[in-house]
Amino acid sequence: MEQQEFARYLLGLIDEEAEDEEIDPGAFYGYFQFFMPSGEGVERVFAPLDKGAAYLQRIAPIYEMLDPADFKGEQVPGYFIGKTGRASEEVLRALGEQLVQGLQQLFEEQTDMEGMDEPLSYLREIEEIIILQKGEIMAFENRKEPIIYETMFEIVEERTDYDGPIWVLSEAYYSIACDYWLSYYLQWPRYKKLANMDPLAPYFELYKIGYTAVFSGRSLYIGSY
Repeated sequence: MEQQEFARYLLGLIDEEAEDEEIDPGAFYGYFQFFMPSGEGVERVFAPLDKGAAYLQRIAPIYEMLDPADFKGEQVPGYFIGKTGRASEEVLRALGEQLVQGLQQLFEEQTDMEGMDEPLSYLREIEEIIILQKGEIMAFENRKEPIIYETMFEIVEERTDYDGPIWVLSEAYYSIACDYWLSYYLQWPRYKKLANMDPLAPYFELYKIGYTAVFSGRSLYIGSY
């Protein structure tokens, strides 16, 4: 399906019409929220796509983590926020280790891209994984290690097919939780040459149980808001 045809199809699913002749990704900011809380009907979003089943498999769990009771009042959640559970330090640390290892593999395999030596060196020199108390992670949000986040962005940009129909949902994916790494994970099937790995799966597992991970200094910090 051609990109603009897919965009018009998506608007039709929510009984909307295009305001402009050319529909850009900004038109779909907050799109997946239309299917809250159960996710009923979201399968139709991906039905016309070649990799529709893969996209659906990734996004379905974000609806499963929602509590229908949160949607019965006048005010309802505007984003998909994982419920903070009682994950043990052992589980959190294991997910952190898997995240570091997965990113190492990802960077190592980008042999056709320059600039991988520095981020790889950083990951190999991670000194510790630190589990924080609730709320403490916020102090590290503005102290992220640039080389890791910039490298991930560059890989995603290099492997993105901007002519593919799924591109029009890029803002919709970001608006799920305003988290770029989460949006990368959910869109992973669209990235060329990356199908043999899933480095952000541990990051998604953390998100589902209400946690996030931040690389800062020589450590990986894991905590909840």
